[in-house]
Amino acid sequence: MPNALLISVRLHEGWYHGSESTPTPARMFQALVAGVGISGPLDQVSVSALKWLEELQQPPTVAYPSATRGRSVVNYVPNNDLDSKRGDYRRIGEIRTKKPISPLLFNPEIPFLFAWQFDHDDAEYAEQVCRLADRVYQLGRAVDMAWASAELISTDELLDKLHSYPGVVRHPSPGNGNVDCPTPGSLESLKRRYMAAAMRFDYTADGKGQTFRRRPKPKWRRVNYEGTGSRFIFELRRSDDTGFVPWPLERVSKLVESLRNAAVDKLKSALPDRAADIDRVLTGRRPNGANGGPTSARVRIVPLPSIGHPQADRQIRRVLVDIPAECPLRPDDVSWAMSGLQLTDVILPESIDVTRSADHNQPRHYGTVRPARRWRSVTPVVLPDATRRRIDPRRQKAEAKAGREKYAEHVMASSAVTQALRHAGVGAGIRSVRVQREPFERHGRRVEPFAEGTRFSKHSLWHVDLELETPVNGPLTIGNGRFLGMGLMQPTPMVAGVFAFSIKSGLNANPDPIRLARALRRAVMARVSDALGMRRTDRLPTYFTGHRNDGTPARSEEQAHLAFLFYPHDDMLLIVTPDCFGGRGRRDEDHFATLERALKGFQELRAGEDGRLQLDPASLKLDRHPLFAVSNVWESLTPYQVNRHARRSTAEKTLKNDVIIECERRLLPQPEITVMDWKARSGAGLTGHARLTFKDAVQGPIILGKTRHVGGGVFSACST
Repeated sequence: MPNALLISVRLHEGWYHGSESTPTPARMFQALVAGVGISGPLDQVSVSALKWLEELQQPPTVAYPSATRGRSVVNYVPNNDLDSKRGDYRRIGEIRTKKPISPLLFNPEIPFLFAWQFDHDDAEYAEQVCRLADRVYQLGRAVDMAWASAELISTDELLDKLHSYPGVVRHPSPGNGNVDCPTPGSLESLKRRYMAAAMRFDYTADGKGQTFRRRPKPKWRRVNYEGTGSRFIFELRRSDDTGFVPWPLERVSKLVESLRNAAVDKLKSALPDRAADIDRVLTGRRPNGANGGPTSARVRIVPLPSIGHPQADRQIRRVLVDIPAECPLRPDDVSWAMSGLQLTDVILPESIDVTRSADHNQPRHYGTVRPARRWRSVTPVVLPDATRRRIDPRRQKAEAKAGREKYAEHVMASSAVTQALRHAGVGAGIRSVRVQREPFERHGRRVEPFAEGTRFSKHSLWHVDLELETPVNGPLTIGNGRFLGMGLMQPTPMVAGVFAFSIKSGLNANPDPIRLARALRRAVMARVSDALGMRRTDRLPTYFTGHRNDGTPARSEEQAHLAFLFYPHDDMLLIVTPDCFGGRGRRDEDHFATLERALKGFQELRAGEDGRLQLDPASLKLDRHPLFAVSNVWESLTPYQVNRHARRSTAEKTLKNDVIIECERRLLPQPEITVMDWKARSGAGLTGHARLTFKDAVQGPIILGKTRHVGGGVFSACST
């Protein structure tokens, strides 16, 4: 019984000019509407079928041929800013701006596939959609002429077609996405957009100029098609099954090449018609030796050195095979090619059997389960743009490098790390980076032995320790050798810039969070002053006080300083350093050490009417704490106080605009804001509580507003 709708679209030319990287289900839906609407208003039968399609809960599976980005062409178009020319359309040539267009190039003989699954009772609507597909004439922009065909098939037939499809197959995945798909109301939004096209242009009130109205955007839902890919663990074992064969860490590239070449030969023997795809995704080259296209589709063979314990020897006993969702080869085929391989190499005197492993604990040490911000290299990172000057061993003293030259090399290597992260698809910014030739760990290896027998120069190898602005998941491999086992990173624990104290006793009922935070701030400043041996007339650094030398408040963008807050749910006081708060702050090691020294023995806080508090140092699990978690939705824990009051505006609108400006200042994405309550008091200004909903999850702490450094504007992560 058919229960799957499969639409196949072929483009006349092997290019696509849409704004997306590939045609989306929303584009397919638009093409169906445009095809049936080209001859006039939509009939009721077509409307019913299109509404049925947009109301399907499960987004479609999408398949498309492997594509490369073509040469960019620049068009000059108006930038919709005719108001700056007083609406005079005769001056439209003065506001033209560049609009680059770079098409996707692919094999036109391979169709694009969109597959929906439906209930048996809806077969009548699906048949009508099949008839609508016959009227499709384009997919994308006006130059992307196309035709389509549709069929109703069973789920088993659909799976067979997807398994044999010679391209990339994407399934909808959980989580936040960026691919537009039809949703209830999409058809009506397209109708409104079409009708608004007739009223885009109008004359100004004086009749001398012309105005432009932007058409309403269509309504879509955002779906995640990134997928999680497939990962398999393989073990290196002795042929007599007496245990593991430890492979030397510094010969990691040789191991990857041996495994890769053996798997390629095995796959080509079994799938001779897929030889081009096998070369492209495993070796990264086409048969003619040219580059094999985007690296996002390549299979990664990642040797996993033994880590996780200070005494671990860092030799290789397991290998992770990471198959991305874009890979045109079936994960089962790649796993079959790796299983049962036998390696015989001169490096080791014994043969090695590669067997599938059921133990998935080792990858946890490389960040596959929990994202991290701090990463450190296990194998050196290849940075060809940061090559060190070679010194002749016989002339070490004569050719010794001066401090300025060494500094320049490290600066160049640090800049190259940024490019290496970008090439590896890591979009997070870097807070700090450190490069050196020596390993950071006790049982690590220097960089020079890793270059032996490879195409990499030992002068381009660096060990890297870096801290990112946002956490990322592993396994993380960066640099030019990331597909040969080089540049493998391990997450390292961060020294969190948060000092926490739990309140054992002495807290009065209904404490005021801002008043408590101010009392904590005064106590910390007094203890820091004592730790530095300062006199009463001396001024503390801005880092601790938040004020300049002249007594005026310091802007946190210019001079980062501490934040103090009270967490009422656990009766806990927190001191947050600038590197964890505000987005721009960086760790000041001297002030941080002073603060640590000053807080030793801090056991009592006299907080006036809030009580005489007995304190105990507390440890926080930052990845689980509501103030430091990663979440899309955040709610006010303490009142948010606006920085500036807008005239001729409502209190709710003023609070929303102030939060938006504050988020931009803290380098946070713009959220959707819901004001839950507000209050205006003399002397305190406008305060309120709000809910922030971000498109993508962000990591805390989120502390905003005028009183953000003294307990106000604290937001807590929500589970929903």
